[in-house]
Amino acid sequence: MLFLIMFFDFSIHLSEATASALRLAGLRTGKITTSLSFYNIIALVSRMSNMFQAPLLGVLVDSAVMTGNIDGLGNNFRAVIFCGALGDILAIMLLPYSIVFFSRIILWFEETGSVPLALLKLLSFRNIKLILKEFYNVKFLKKPEDFDFKGIPKRFIFFNIIVVAIYTVGVMSSLFAGAHLAAYRVTATQLSGIVNGLATILMAFVVDPTAALITDDALHRRRTYNNVESMVYLLLFSRILGSLFLSQIIFLPATWYIMSVTLFLHR
Repeated sequence: MLFLIMFFDFSIHLSEATASALRLAGLRTGKITTSLSFYNIIALVSRMSNMFQAPLLGVLVDSAVMTGNIDGLGNNFRAVIFCGALGDILAIMLLPYSIVFFSRIILWFEETGSVPLALLKLLSFRNIKLILKEFYNVKFLKKPEDFDFKGIPKRFIFFNIIVVAIYTVGVMSSLFAGAHLAAYRVTATQLSGIVNGLATILMAFVVDPTAALITDDALHRRRTYNNVESMVYLLLFSRILGSLFLSQIIFLPATWYIMSVTLFLHR
């Protein structure tokens, strides 16, 4: 069961990180609004994985409480967090191919006017061959001198690390807190919002608006495509720092924080 949970967390992070390619696909095709509308299709993978992962996490917690293996549960959660980071790492490796793939889907959508029909084109051997040919021409590795970080705020990248780390541990910290406080487990598991709330605020007020502004600047020729591509690489790299390192650091503090609030509410 643990490996299934790890797979779902890997899928969640991979799909969320891969969606970053939609900004660049929109710029390449000149269909930025259309490209961002495709985010819901990518988000569907994340939501489906969440839907299947949530009850499995609950079973994992229940089993740990019944057997008294709370420390083992913590180690399992850390393994799940690590697998999520692997999804982010794979996403940054696949970014050049994701851009090509989404660009092609957007162009097919423009031809057909229908998302299902655009996706059905993937069943054609000729279209598969076309995409593979485009993949072959992709430059997989960018040299350091190929990046253009001019005008990209460092603060916004720093906040993205924090946002990703908090989102990564929020639910699992509340579940781990509930395992420690079995009598108040329902209360603890409902308090993930007091951790995730900070990430939501930072994402809504700092990260998303800045990324959107930089993308719009490129659309109006005030920035280069390479500048936006460099921003996306920075965002994905910061996701890795957040999910691979910072999330492991804040996992226990977030758990203690939720435990403290839970005990305070029950006084």
